[in-house]
Amino acid sequence: MQGPPDAPGSGRQAAPVSNGSRRAVAAPFTIRRTSYFALAILSPLVILLIWDLTTRFGIVRSILLPTPAAVLWATVDVFRRGYAGVSIFAHIGASLARVMVAFLSAAVLGVVFGLLRGRYRMVDALLLVPSEVIRPIPPLGFIPLFILWFGIGELSKVLIIFYYVFLVVMLNTQAGVRSCPEEAIRAARSLGANSVQVFRYVIFPAALPQIMTGMRVGMGSALAILVASELLGGDRGLGFVILDASNFFRTSQVFVGLILIGLLGLISDRGLNFVSRWIVHWEGRK
Repeated sequence: MQGPPDAPGSGRQAAPVSNGSRRAVAAPFTIRRTSYFALAILSPLVILLIWDLTTRFGIVRSILLPTPAAVLWATVDVFRRGYAGVSIFAHIGASLARVMVAFLSAAVLGVVFGLLRGRYRMVDALLLVPSEVIRPIPPLGFIPLFILWFGIGELSKVLIIFYYVFLVVMLNTQAGVRSCPEEAIRAARSLGANSVQVFRYVIFPAALPQIMTGMRVGMGSALAILVASELLGGDRGLGFVILDASNFFRTSQVFVGLILIGLLGLISDRGLNFVSRWIVHWEGRK
């Protein structure tokens, strides 16, 4: 008896997919992708339009909200002449150095402690109260103590960013470990996997999506805390530019600093998103 046309061993091969069918399948994806990028470009243009109309018709005074054109010219001027006698690239470099040192060290330690907390209940019990007591305290609350303990140098600035990013990454990693299905762990053990193999091939891959999410949130937190960390003094950094310009009511230059921090955040988040999709390749793509 002859099998169905597509059955294995039937002697017949499935009909090849035509180019027209492939195009029909690809068309909805292309439309969704085009719509996504169109909306991503349209939204900031709408914000700029509302901003321009608000300032053009005097709804908000220019001392509080400068026009987009004023911010653009302030940006050009800052890139040409610098700020406070220092190149804007030096300010960007100083802020990036603080953020990256704090973020990288916090990410490494946060992942390690998060894995330990998620896997071992005694470690979780040991760190539960200290982490939950510290977590609600805003970074600004630590500034007086950090000045007393570490002075107003770079160490204080880095530590303020470090402590908050560490908590974010640790808690996300812990949640990722606990999201691993117990059935998967039991199945691996029933196949003869030891504790190291279970951790490497089951638990850690299951936690990776949450770990990468924690890193993305942590990077955003690091840039958000940057201005607070640079309250500790110094004459370089985007936080310094924002705070110094606000003291002299240079609102356009305040916006320049804010926009530069926002652009750094956008670039870093898209970079981490790309790395996340590459590492956690089994997760569904947006």
